[in-house]
Amino acid sequence: MRRVFGLFSASTALVVVLSLVSAASAAGLSVLAGRAVDLLAANAPLDAGWYWGAAGELATIALCALLIPIIIARTSGYMTKHQRERLMHHYLSIGPLAVRRVGEGELVHTAMDMVDRSVKYRSAFMGPAIAAVATPLLVLLFIGMVVDPVSAGLLLIPTALVPVIVIGFQKLFSGSSGAYRRAQGILTATFLDALRSLGMLKLNGGGSWMGQRIAAASERVRQQVMKLLARNQLVLLVIDASFAVLLLSTAAALAWWRSNTGAITTGEAVCLVILSFLMLAPVNYVGSFFYIGMTGKAAEQKIAEIKSLPFHQSVANPLDVDLRARGLVLENICASYDGEHRALHKISATFPAGSRTAIIGASGSGKTTLLRVLQGQLEASEGTISDGRMGMGPATLKGKSAVVEQNAILFSLSLRENLQLAAPKASDEQMIHALQQAGLGAWLGDNPGERLEEKLGESGARLSGGQAQRLAIARALLVDRPLLLLDEPSSALDVQTEEEVLKTLRSLDSSVTVITVTHRLGLLRDYDRVIVMDEGQIIQSGQLAELLETPGYLKNAMADFQTRAHQLSGTATAGEQQ
Repeated sequence: MRRVFGLFSASTALVVVLSLVSAASAAGLSVLAGRAVDLLAANAPLDAGWYWGAAGELATIALCALLIPIIIARTSGYMTKHQRERLMHHYLSIGPLAVRRVGEGELVHTAMDMVDRSVKYRSAFMGPAIAAVATPLLVLLFIGMVVDPVSAGLLLIPTALVPVIVIGFQKLFSGSSGAYRRAQGILTATFLDALRSLGMLKLNGGGSWMGQRIAAASERVRQQVMKLLARNQLVLLVIDASFAVLLLSTAAALAWWRSNTGAITTGEAVCLVILSFLMLAPVNYVGSFFYIGMTGKAAEQKIAEIKSLPFHQSVANPLDVDLRARGLVLENICASYDGEHRALHKISATFPAGSRTAIIGASGSGKTTLLRVLQGQLEASEGTISDGRMGMGPATLKGKSAVVEQNAILFSLSLRENLQLAAPKASDEQMIHALQQAGLGAWLGDNPGERLEEKLGESGARLSGGQAQRLAIARALLVDRPLLLLDEPSSALDVQTEEEVLKTLRSLDSSVTVITVTHRLGLLRDYDRVIVMDEGQIIQSGQLAELLETPGYLKNAMADFQTRAHQLSGTATAGEQQ
C-alpha cells in the first residue's frame, strides 16, 4: 500500500476514492441519459425518480470536484513543509564536510525545486493518475451490469493497453528526466556562486563572464525542458492515436451492432457511446500531466540519493564526560578528507583542563583540520581522543565544544534569535550577561531588552566586524561548554578591535579550555601553551616560555617577527624626526 499510495496514503487514497465516486456518478448520469432517450422515443414522460436521480448524480460530481482540489492543496502544503524539514535535518546530520562534497547548489536545488516537483507528483498527480487507470475498469463494470456484458468484454481489450502505454513511456523517458535534473542542479549551483561572489565579480569586471556562464547553464535547462515537453506531446499523440480512436470506434461499432440485433435499446446504445468518452477522459488526464509525472519521478530519485548519504558520527549519542575537570588527550590521531591522502599524521597532544593553547604553522600545515577533528566535524581515521580515561567520538566532542569561526555567521534575524540559535531556552538575563561578557555591554546601552529585538540585517550587515565577532563569542559563551575552539578569531579585525576581542577572551572562566588557531605571533602572549604544525604533523609543542628558548620554528619565527617590528618602529621614528 505504501508503494501505491505514497508517503501520505490517507490523503492520496481519499483523492482516489473521490475521483472514482465522481466517475461512478458520471457513469450513472450517462445511464440516466440513455433511459431518457428510450423514454422520449416511446413518448413516455420522465418521472420524478429520474429527476431526483440526475440531481443526486450532479450534486455528487460537484461535491467531489470541490473537495479534490482542497485536499490536494492542503496536502501539498503539509508535504512541502514536511519534506523540507526532513531534508534540513538530514543536511545537518551528514555534516558540513559532506555538504561541501555534494555541493551547496545541489542541496539547495533539491530542497526547493526537487521538493516542489516531488510534492506535485505525490499530491496532484499520483492520486488522480491511479484513479485514471481505475476509472475505465469502473466504467466497464457499469457497462457490463447495466448496458451489455458482451460490449463490456470486447471493450476490455483496448482498455488493457492504457497502463502498458503509460508505463512504457515512463521508462523510455526516464533518461531525459535525469538529464533535466542534472542541468537544473548546475544552474542553481552557478547562480549561488554568482550571488556569493558579487563583490569580487564587480571589482574584477567579471560580471559579463559570470553572466555568460549563467546564460549557458540556463540554455542547457531550456533544452532539457523542451525535450521533456516534446516527449509529453508525443505521449498525448500516441494515446489519442492508439487508444482514443480505437476505443471510440470500437464503442460506436458495438453500439450499432448490438442495437441492430436488438440486444440493446437505442438509449443503451447512446449510453454505451457516452460511457466510452467517459473512459477516455481520465486517460487524457494522464497524458496531459505526464510531464509532472516524469519530472516528479526524477525528483523522487534525487531526494532519495540525498537521503541515502550516511549520517555523520557527530549525531550519535554523546558520552557523559567532564572536560572541566579532566583535559583532552590526543594519541596518534590521523585524519583524511578523501580516505586516501592524510591531512593529519600521528598527532599526539594534551590540552589540560582550563589551559589556553595556540596552534600555529604555515598555511596548509593542518591547523584547521585539527580544529575540525576536535569539534567533531571530521572523524579521526586512526588514533584515540579521550579525557585520559574514556575514549570520545565526534558526537561527544561536538556536544562538549563551542566554536567561533574566522568569519562570524549571522542571520538576518533579531539579536535574540541569533543568540537562541545556540541556546534556544536561554533567558533574556542569560543572553544579556553573555553579551556583556563578550564586551558588548556598552553597545547594549541602557535598554538591552529593546536591543535584543533589533534586526541585524543580512549576514549581520548592521554590525561592525568587531561587533559581529564578539557576538559570535557571546553565542559560544551562552552554550556554556567546557571546550572553546577559535579559528583565526581576529584575522579580519583592526588592531583596536582585535585587542577588545582578546580582552574578552582573557576574561573567560578559568575552567574553559581554549584552543585557538592563529597565524599572528603577536597574540601568543595570551596563551600558555603553543603547538607548531607542519605538513599535518606537530613539530613543536609545549609551554610558550620553553619553546621560545628552544631552537626551532617558533624561536626563529619570533626572532624574525621582532626584527621586522623593530624595523617598522625605526622607520616610523625616522619619519617623525624628519
